[in-house]
Amino acid sequence: MNVKRVPRWTVWLAGSLLGASALGTDWSFVMLGDTKGDRDKTKTGVSEELPIIAQKIASLNPSLVLVCGDLINGDDVPDTNLTYAVQYADWKTAMAPVFNYTGNTGIPIYPVRGNHDNNSSEGPPIDGIKQAYYDAFSAYVPANGPNNGTNDNQVGFSYSFTHNNVTFVAADLYFYYHTNGYHELDQSWVTRKLQESSSPYKVFMAHEPFFQTEGTGEGEHFFGDSASAFSTRSNFWNALGTNGVQLYLTGHVHNETVASITNDYGNNIIQLIQGNGGAPMDGVGNNPEPGVDMLYTNGFFGFSLATVTDNNMTIQYYSLNTNDNSWTMADYVTVISPNQLVPEASTTLLLAPALSVWMAGRFLKRRRH
Repeated sequence: MNVKRVPRWTVWLAGSLLGASALGTDWSFVMLGDTKGDRDKTKTGVSEELPIIAQKIASLNPSLVLVCGDLINGDDVPDTNLTYAVQYADWKTAMAPVFNYTGNTGIPIYPVRGNHDNNSSEGPPIDGIKQAYYDAFSAYVPANGPNNGTNDNQVGFSYSFTHNNVTFVAADLYFYYHTNGYHELDQSWVTRKLQESSSPYKVFMAHEPFFQTEGTGEGEHFFGDSASAFSTRSNFWNALGTNGVQLYLTGHVHNETVASITNDYGNNIIQLIQGNGGAPMDGVGNNPEPGVDMLYTNGFFGFSLATVTDNNMTIQYYSLNTNDNSWTMADYVTVISPNQLVPEASTTLLLAPALSVWMAGRFLKRRRH
């Protein structure tokens, strides 16, 4: 097996989020991403494997499902009959075992946009894709995202909610376009939502990795790879950690990779690349950048399941064998402890600017085919 070891609707609150009390009951959620199809043969804009993946997810009966972007091919399909609305309808059909969008029944799904849900080449926004995504999913996520004006209203795209003892914050990365790409997000809103929560577990979700794990010579840094970009990234990683985030769920790279990165205050955060939801696979990571501790990587289609108790969050990794549609669960698991007290950071750090400064250096980005 190509696995490499290396050393029901959720109640959400638009204002103050509920802190968690002792549950005494285990519960679970699923994470997956990059469910788009192979552009050269897709008939739907969605991976042929997604219905099989959805059936397996449904059989595990999690409380909710997170999808970290690139739901469809978007503009990257040769068949012009596959409109954006049709592709999202096809996605909903494939995910029907999890949630029936027609009958509004099943396990709630919480997505965030990827570059293919905006512009596959990460060029200027394609309004048609944005509108189709909004029409498809805005009614199914909390309407508490940042609204910074007519051209920066992220309601229906970015959002936060708390389920039991976990707070989830999902940030859209595709609202701030410059000629050399998207390298900004609303950091102030993210920080504020984290500070409003006293949950013992906190998960942040967005589409692109902040740290490189592939070792291919191409950067996979959302903020860029200049000195100022690394400084911005460090400050944001500090803000995530000091405000209790233990897990960053991301995709964009088409594999499954678990890495650990400690911020400047000693807070450890797991970056989970869950980009193996059906898009054509990339190679597995094997040469991370300095400061990134690779824990596990996997080159099969699949998803992860997080089981949450009062004592820990345990993440298991499910892989699909496409020869016979059987499933394997990895021997490796990730175990996350509840939040402990963290050192206070400065007010400047916690209340980061609404927009991170975009970097004028050279950004090495990979277009996902």
